[in-house]
Amino acid sequence: MYTFLFKSRMGDMDSCDFGKLYANRQKGSIHGMESNRRPVRKVYIDFLKIIAIYMVLFNHTNANGFILFTVARDSRFYLFYLFCAVFIKIAVPLFFMTSGALLLGKEESYKKLLTGRFSKYLVILVVSSFLIYLYSCLRINSEGVSIRHFFRLLYTSNASAACWYLYAYLAYILMLPLIRKLAVSMTKREYQWMFLAYGMMQMLSIADYILWKGDAIHNGHFSFFITSNYIFYPLMGYYMDQKMKEEEFTRKKAVILIAASIAAILVCCFLTDYRCTRINEWTEAGCQLFFNTLIFLPTITVYYITRMWFLKHDVNEKVCRLITVVGGTTFGIYLTELMCRIETKFVFYYLQPLIHTFPACLIWILTACLLGGTIVLLLKRIPWLGKFL
Repeated sequence: MYTFLFKSRMGDMDSCDFGKLYANRQKGSIHGMESNRRPVRKVYIDFLKIIAIYMVLFNHTNANGFILFTVARDSRFYLFYLFCAVFIKIAVPLFFMTSGALLLGKEESYKKLLTGRFSKYLVILVVSSFLIYLYSCLRINSEGVSIRHFFRLLYTSNASAACWYLYAYLAYILMLPLIRKLAVSMTKREYQWMFLAYGMMQMLSIADYILWKGDAIHNGHFSFFITSNYIFYPLMGYYMDQKMKEEEFTRKKAVILIAASIAAILVCCFLTDYRCTRINEWTEAGCQLFFNTLIFLPTITVYYITRMWFLKHDVNEKVCRLITVVGGTTFGIYLTELMCRIETKFVFYYLQPLIHTFPACLIWILTACLLGGTIVLLLKRIPWLGKFL
């Protein structure tokens, strides 16, 4: 699998050279760089963020959509529901890949990193967690608000379960100088080795279950630091954005990746069904043991295909601007997703008896995204607030 991803000779290409190549391909549009001096947003990354944020919200729908297969085991759509449940786990890895593409090529001083990017997201974590905590107390749990209890939750766990990503992202930001060294200096062969190491560790977890049915696992001391999702996915995003040449993106490779991804998801589906049936555990936590095992293949495939499509096609400038605007709201949608999901759930209740559970859930989440996006666009009009969204 890795041979064709890393097959072509990979020369050193810095972000400026890449911007010129991308701009030339897109005839000066906003896809890469309108001039040699003024870099602009990469539309394909905004497009990936739009896909990812929708999946993030759908991932929080429980048996209404995400794990519908657990309550529809006799349905003829059972495999489809299970397939979708595994597939949407590409959402967070996609965010880390796009982050790697955007951040690992930049040079920032430690002072700027701490006083700028880290401080910004720390403020966002505290403020957004408090607002979600306040909303949960008043709207969901109907309990009293305690500042002391909030800060205890903030430090010891998540004041909001959805905010776990911000904790991970803060740690990732602090590690950026180290990961950047890896990203820039790694050769094609070293990226191959990382890909193989990650795949090997995922297959090892599958082998554990096949051999011992959950009664034992391999010795945990045998592990590779580079197979951490917070390192692997940003590095892969940087590699595919900065170091892969345009001619390396071909339809043949895309077809092979799609076939491998479908096979990987089906393996995860089979293992999930086998385990849940064997121990009769169909809870949300219990059924996800294998969801992330081989999800790196579909994640890379979606990134590869999206990157290739925007490289090979001239997209209308108005469409590009629309993608850019919507893509710019995805972080704000993530911060407001709990409130937007709850306040739009009436859409699901209304549509469910009319069109079926799964499509009703799809429309519900689309509505929640639209509500969140609208709120974010309005908040962005406030100058001091816009920079945080």
